[in-house]
Amino acid sequence: MKTVSQSIRHPRLETAQLWADLVSKVLGGLAVLVAAWWTYTNFTVERTHDPTMVVTVSPSVHPLRGEQVLLNVDVFMENIGKVAIKPKFPRGEEDRDLGLEISIVELEPLHRGVAERPAGGGESAAGDAERDVPWFDWTAGAGNPRSLLHKRNLLAANEDFQHGRYQLNPGAKYREPFACVVERSRLYAIRARFWTEEGSVADLAYIDTFPTGE
Repeated sequence: MKTVSQSIRHPRLETAQLWADLVSKVLGGLAVLVAAWWTYTNFTVERTHDPTMVVTVSPSVHPLRGEQVLLNVDVFMENIGKVAIKPKFPRGEEDRDLGLEISIVELEPLHRGVAERPAGGGESAAGDAERDVPWFDWTAGAGNPRSLLHKRNLLAANEDFQHGRYQLNPGAKYREPFACVVERSRLYAIRARFWTEEGSVADLAYIDTFPTGE
């Protein structure tokens, strides 16, 4: 035979169990909502799963003796995203578009006469009209390009790249230098591209080797 205290305790225990189940279900639902919000924010709004980086080409020139100039090129790669970025690694001997590619093109100027001056310019105007001056058509390709260096991979000699371990960590900035000898009084275009499995990120810079005052 149950006592009065036992009869009272039994309904209270059932009520506590109901409340515990209810709280557990509510917390579970909140956890699902929080997980869904976190996934949406990070992978849709902020897109933290997408690799985000910036490539910058910074060239400089140093005069040498004679008609040659030393061209120094610093290629900076900065990972501004929240995930590590890996370059495209080689899979076969003939693979192209790998790692950090650099190309250098010499832009040979086109020539055209100086426009005639208004009437009354005399012999000076006629003389200027006969002279040819170098110019560059930036829209159509900036002159007659001549390739000096085509698609060289600056990471080819890197041991981590050779073994498939090279990566750009989030928030880090990397520098890859390159130097070559070029001619004086020329205009050069320098392009750097960092290749991944999804495509490439590139930058293009121009630099001239004309003597000061020319």
